[in-house]
Amino acid sequence: MEQKEIISSHIFSGKSIYTKAIEVIIIALLILIPIAFYPYLLRIFNPPKELIFNFLVIAGLMFWGFKMVDEEKIKVISTPLNLPIFAFIIIGLLSLLWSNSPKVSLLELPLFLVGPLLFFIVANNISEERQINCLLYTALIVSSILGVYGILQYNGIDFYFWKANIGRHMVFGLFGNVNYFAEYLIVPLPLAISLFFTTRNRTNKILLLIGILTMGGSLILTFTRGSYLAIGISSFFMLFLYLVTRGKGFIKEHKKIFIFILSLIILATFLFALPNPLNEPGTVISKIKSRISISQLTKDTSLKRREAIWGFTTLMIKDHPILGSGLGTFKYNSLSYQAKFFNLGENRHLYPYGIADKAHNEYLQLWAELGLIGLGIFIWIIIVYFRSGIKYLKRIKDRYKQGIIIGLMGGVIAVLIDAIFGFPLHLPATICLFWLSLGVTFSIGRIETKSIVNVFGKKEKIDIPPDKKDNKKTKKSKNNLRDDSIFKWKPLLYLIIILFCTILVIITYRPFIAQVYEFLGIQAAVKRDYNTATSYFHLALKWNPYFGNIYYNLGQIVYQKGIYNKSIEYFEKAEKFIDHPNLPSKLAYLYLKKGEIEKGISYLKKAISYQEDEKDTIPLLTDLGNNYMRLKKYKLAEEAFKDALDINPDFINAHYGLAGAYLKQNLINKAQIELQKIIELAPDSPEAQYARNMLQQIAQEKLSKEEQEEEKSP
Repeated sequence: MEQKEIISSHIFSGKSIYTKAIEVIIIALLILIPIAFYPYLLRIFNPPKELIFNFLVIAGLMFWGFKMVDEEKIKVISTPLNLPIFAFIIIGLLSLLWSNSPKVSLLELPLFLVGPLLFFIVANNISEERQINCLLYTALIVSSILGVYGILQYNGIDFYFWKANIGRHMVFGLFGNVNYFAEYLIVPLPLAISLFFTTRNRTNKILLLIGILTMGGSLILTFTRGSYLAIGISSFFMLFLYLVTRGKGFIKEHKKIFIFILSLIILATFLFALPNPLNEPGTVISKIKSRISISQLTKDTSLKRREAIWGFTTLMIKDHPILGSGLGTFKYNSLSYQAKFFNLGENRHLYPYGIADKAHNEYLQLWAELGLIGLGIFIWIIIVYFRSGIKYLKRIKDRYKQGIIIGLMGGVIAVLIDAIFGFPLHLPATICLFWLSLGVTFSIGRIETKSIVNVFGKKEKIDIPPDKKDNKKTKKSKNNLRDDSIFKWKPLLYLIIILFCTILVIITYRPFIAQVYEFLGIQAAVKRDYNTATSYFHLALKWNPYFGNIYYNLGQIVYQKGIYNKSIEYFEKAEKFIDHPNLPSKLAYLYLKKGEIEKGISYLKKAISYQEDEKDTIPLLTDLGNNYMRLKKYKLAEEAFKDALDINPDFINAHYGLAGAYLKQNLINKAQIELQKIIELAPDSPEAQYARNMLQQIAQEKLSKEEQEEEKSP
């Protein structure tokens, strides 16, 4: 190609086999993560993508370690992002110490670490234009192919085995969810757009245009508003960067293209604004119009749902503002804070109920889990990245390299915008591209940065690069970062690295296998083969002893068999790792069966706050009142029955319980009103018969009392 190499070829000539292996691993990441799937997992497609991500990053770390041992240098390329990213890793690790569920945080740790580690792998081992081109074009080819697949999906051309996938119009690529697919496409699409304006090769320009059309077409067909906004802002941001670096000449140079784009915008406005056959109900244009219209936005339950999630996330933040509640604990705390949020004012009536394991806002979730410190470090990373990227754009004169950096920065901006409404930084494919973009940007910028920092922070200037012939001499130079006491034991060091990486692979592999056994167990349970299901669930626990859903499922099975003590044991274990919406009610009734009324009541109150529909709380409130009656807490019982009747004034059992509470408090007149109400609502019921008897008894007692008073009178 016309462009010069990013770092002079003589500096990095004779690349080691380990560097080449790392290059292959990163290419494999870009290919395998987007296309990997296992459609018969309950959590759809993310687990195999996470597994591949973990495995390949661990492999990259292993070969990087081999490279250091081979060169007898412990070195890290100096970049402005080293310190903030290292701080980000540290705060994530430290959060396990104060996490309100350390084992939940531990399970979340691998996905948190792989992105930052990928940055260091890329920044320290990708150093040539050939390597960078290979990585970027691999990402563009894969995303373009998936773009074609998305368009085919929209038209009903798909694999036969996709069942019950989540997504509008089934355009989900190989991601299992329409939003996940859109949040992947928003990263390579800006790069393709930027390179289209930069490259001079006609063939490359045509191929890039095809990629833009396929990726853009699929993105449009996902009908995801957040991704539309992300790409729109990203495009304006890239245009701004081009104008800053090239001035008005950029627009003049691509005058025809901009006229064509402007014409498309005018045409699109016409198609959206004026009635025509292309925007009739059922067409793509009408669907897009309905998704982005103000009236639709105000009615959309998904927006209301996000408002509710953001509302209770702020409650989490208020409780742990500085350090957060621990990595990955948002999903563990979600239901309890949602209950608190719904108890405030009229929130239960204003917002729809849901189960949220993500905050649908990366910044709020980061603040909730890692506190203001974690959020601040992440913002530090972003500020340093864009400041450095703009500096590189000013220094680098090569237009092609400028185009790459602008495209990478455009992809990062798209992710950051989408992160306001979604959770792209919790999706393996998007995480991979995000951190890769950061790493490649600094690899390009290394044309200006030639210092290497060792682990102790000392710098070494590279004026004369090492060569194969005098490699041994270079290793013995004064400026070398070598430690003879360490590198004497090369075979042992290789073995330690292999063992360490093997342990990491096993640790990350175990949760995936557990999820496979979970799926098999649930399939057996659906067929009522509970013995087989139990066997699969126990196998799952051998692979992942912190799997809360498995404990819950086992508790369900033994509960159906009437083994209540064992059921409590499983449910209590489940409670340590998950907060299932039905878990409090299960524990409540089990404790009440055991006669542990106080404990049962505490769970019953929690169960009431967890109910999806307010009407579902009525029988629970009534049971709460009945158990307060057992404890002779009649005033609390009265309040519980009244709460039930506020929701449904005709609920017989609540009137019955309230009558009893009034009688115990000697509020006879109020009790009579409730007993009469029972007779009116259900005259033929056993409760009505009891009410008549009680009214008769009350009348007799009144008459007897009156007679006694008359006898006493003179």
